[in-house]
Amino acid sequence: MEHKESECIEISSQASQDIAAIFSKEPIAARALSMIISHIASTYNDKYADGEKTIDTKKMLYDAEHGSAINSYQVCRYLQRYNTKGHSKSGLIKDLEKAAHYIVIEITRRLLNDAEVNEQEPKI
Repeated sequence: MEHKESECIEISSQASQDIAAIFSKEPIAARALSMIISHIASTYNDKYADGEKTIDTKKMLYDAEHGSAINSYQVCRYLQRYNTKGHSKSGLIKDLEKAAHYIVIEITRRLLNDAEVNEQEPKI
């Protein structure tokens, strides 16, 4: 438990420093990141986080074999809905938050299934 707590403090501290650095150059971008983080945090209290009564969707999304396709599809789905013109759900920031969340889920899936991902990734 102590290891997880110290890791949480380390990650939180680094994220705070990174957001502060972004804020100093682009305050609105820092606000956008804050909105995405708040959206993701809110999903831990929603209908999908109700323990034994629900399907474990995270297990599907983190799956080594099929998770990537599911996550990519969801990103495209929310971006397409955002870009569709003339619909009541067109252009909603909420859809961008959801797309960003699925990108974070995909990065998490990669980290869970390939612990060496950072060393393997080429510089681009």
